[in-house]
Amino acid sequence: MLAAMKRKQESWIRRQWRTGLGVFFRSSIEAHRARVGLILVSPAIVFFAVFYIYPLLQAFRISFFRWGLLDTPQYIGLRNYELLLRDPEFSNSVFVTLYYVFGTVIPIWVIALGLALVFNNSFRFRGGFLTIYYLPAVISLTVWSMIWLLAYHPTFGLVSFFTRAAGLEYLRFLQDTNLAMPALILLSVWKGTPLYMVIFISGLRSIPRDYYEAATVDGANVVQRFWWITLPLLRPVMLYVMVISIIEAFKVFTPMYILTNGGPGSATRVLPMFIYENAFSYLRMGYASAASIVFLIILLGISFVQFRLLSSNADKS
Repeated sequence: MLAAMKRKQESWIRRQWRTGLGVFFRSSIEAHRARVGLILVSPAIVFFAVFYIYPLLQAFRISFFRWGLLDTPQYIGLRNYELLLRDPEFSNSVFVTLYYVFGTVIPIWVIALGLALVFNNSFRFRGGFLTIYYLPAVISLTVWSMIWLLAYHPTFGLVSFFTRAAGLEYLRFLQDTNLAMPALILLSVWKGTPLYMVIFISGLRSIPRDYYEAATVDGANVVQRFWWITLPLLRPVMLYVMVISIIEAFKVFTPMYILTNGGPGSATRVLPMFIYENAFSYLRMGYASAASIVFLIILLGISFVQFRLLSSNADKS
């Protein structure tokens, strides 16, 4: 019986060789295409290996060392991870990151979908309004952050002008621990909404109009058509927007660095800022690497949820 299983396994390996890697070495059109394809993608493979895989492996290795960047690394095992779990600043950074992520993405989902429903219709000057509203998406995040830094200026900032006109004096958005994060969330929502709005518009354009016409004939109103036609058929696009927006929100760094530098106190010190400070301000490279590995695990968990959601959606469809 074992001999039969071994022969069956060898037969399977030969078949895979003939239909898979074997094609690469045969002198045929398929082999030529395989070699050309490998040559064409090899720069991307090298780039990914050098700038993604190697740094990731190095960060994982350094996380087991105590290294001040200027001294000799000392192996300490899991000590960095133990300190990380007991560090209140790390716990605060996780909380602040979650606060920022869900405070940003939920308004983006609602506003982007609402605007997509509006711009999916034809009306006068639609193209002009759409172009104006999409402008923040094409502006560099650094430039966009600098614009909002001026807007939040307590003396001559545009936002401060409106708050004073409304009777709210002495508001210091970026210096107040209760207002700093909402101010950054407003910046990010305004910046991120146009991109996801366009994605929602593309999804709405892919829904056949026949469904809406048939529902209208059956007496369905606007809310019923939205609930029973738009939302179910837009589900794949919604899942994509949700997962991508959450991942992008977790990686935020530039607004916090430019506007608040993680302050006031630790009110806006998100995980990327926590990692940056420990690595380049405090020269705790091993500790920062351990934090980055934990951060990676969080993002992998989100990616896994994305895969599960998309797989279940594909099975249902």
